[in-house]
Amino acid sequence: MVIFHIITHFDLGGAERVAINIAKSKSTDIKYHIVEVSRGKSDFTKKMLEELDKTHIRYHRSPISSNKLGIILFPIWFLFLYIKFRPTIIHTHTEIPDLSIYLFHFICPWHRNYIRTIHNTELWNEWKSIGEKVERFFIKHNSNVAISESVKECYERNYHANNIPLIYNGVAVKEQKSFPQLISGKKNILFAGRLEEQKGIKTLVEVVNRLKDNKEYFFHIVGNGSQKDELSKLKGDNFKLYNKIYDLASYIGSFDYIFMPSKFEGLGLIAIEASLARTPSIINSCIGLKEVFPKNWPLKVQDNSTDDFVDIFNDHLRQLDYNKLTDIAYQYANTYFSLNQMQKKYEELYHERARS
Repeated sequence: MVIFHIITHFDLGGAERVAINIAKSKSTDIKYHIVEVSRGKSDFTKKMLEELDKTHIRYHRSPISSNKLGIILFPIWFLFLYIKFRPTIIHTHTEIPDLSIYLFHFICPWHRNYIRTIHNTELWNEWKSIGEKVERFFIKHNSNVAISESVKECYERNYHANNIPLIYNGVAVKEQKSFPQLISGKKNILFAGRLEEQKGIKTLVEVVNRLKDNKEYFFHIVGNGSQKDELSKLKGDNFKLYNKIYDLASYIGSFDYIFMPSKFEGLGLIAIEASLARTPSIINSCIGLKEVFPKNWPLKVQDNSTDDFVDIFNDHLRQLDYNKLTDIAYQYANTYFSLNQMQKKYEELYHERARS
């Protein structure tokens, strides 16, 4: 059986990582290929391709750098790959690959077996009318898989779909190494994510500013995005900014805590990675994030309350047993979000669809 994973590009991203993690399965009866829609060209592209070469996962580069042009021309050049390798299942990840495959089906209407992983609770924010057509296509082909309860509930409500299967994204336990820019004598706090409204950037800035006179904590803020200018409002000397850090999951155990003031998540992958590296997360109790922890997780606030976050840092952390927190987080993540479990469930689904 040949499975094609379609991703936006070979670059840093949660959906791309999920596709690679599935393709790293040791199953001998499945051959995996990963195909990008637009050509990745960052410093991380080379490292990602080296990883694929090392693990013997076959990949195919897009000839086009532009996302929009890549979508339009994807069906033409992808057809040659399709004819050459005859994939049993085409598995897409996020809107750009979803739209590209929707267009491809017009020139290859005989293909029927699609799997589409829904990675977020909100879809098609920029292309609503186009998104409606694409969703009808995937619903018709019974393709959808949700990555969390919140994604499942939001999708079924917004698109009037029923019984979407749920497969939690699995995360590999990474060998940890020391992050070289830790601040000695401080508790090192990590924020890592796209600098977009979804990630609670304004709350991040407010909390870091209110803790500027607290000499106990130092914040490492990793990311880029449309709200990068918000970081210019940071006032103290208790933080450092980074654009990107490749293979951040290998350093995440170096930090004392992860800080996630997200407004919503599809599934909080970095929080799962942190739990598996025995680093507790301080979170907003939002959809897609609260479900990666037990219901009684003590390091969460409601409605992104800046006051409550500050109370956690100034007071609550001193009252909690750190080792007990790390054990609770690790056991929960290892039980529900293991890599082997995700691979097994997707491969069961591939076999089921191939027989139908």
